[in-house]
Amino acid sequence: MSRDRTTTRDRSGDVSEESLEFGTGDALGDAGGAETPETTDADRTDAGLTGRAKSKATSLFSPRSFLIAFALIAVGLFATSTFLPLPGAGLVGVFAAAFLFGFVVNERRYAEVAAAGGGAVAASTFLDFAVVAVLGGFGISLTILGGLGGAAAGLLGAYFGRDLRDGLTREI
Repeated sequence: MSRDRTTTRDRSGDVSEESLEFGTGDALGDAGGAETPETTDADRTDAGLTGRAKSKATSLFSPRSFLIAFALIAVGLFATSTFLPLPGAGLVGVFAAAFLFGFVVNERRYAEVAAAGGGAVAASTFLDFAVVAVLGGFGISLTILGGLGGAAAGLLGAYFGRDLRDGLTREI
């Protein structure tokens, strides 16, 4: 074992010695039987930047939460459009599914719910008015309006679901 001593001085001016112990190894870099790859400061910085960027991106928008919200909203949209044939019934299904999602999920996931609601309703509106969209030219406007309505219904549903959950779990 090789020992290195370092001397440090704290704020009060006291000097302390610390002992650093290193494992014995051969010339091939075997440190006590465990192989450790050599990393440079640039490798650590790149891994740190990449890791931080990935964690920041997933904290802002989670693909997993988006897929779950999209599946719930698509089921809610289909169910209410099928069993309640009234204009705007699909938005009620989007609201209900987003309400359930907001009630169950611990984190705030408004971006995912808005994207899922907007995407599901926009796709449904486009498929409903595909002939009008291609021939008439104003079906795209209807699709955009449907997407905005779906995003708003999803946001409101998730907000009220989280609000109910907060009210039920808060101590009196």
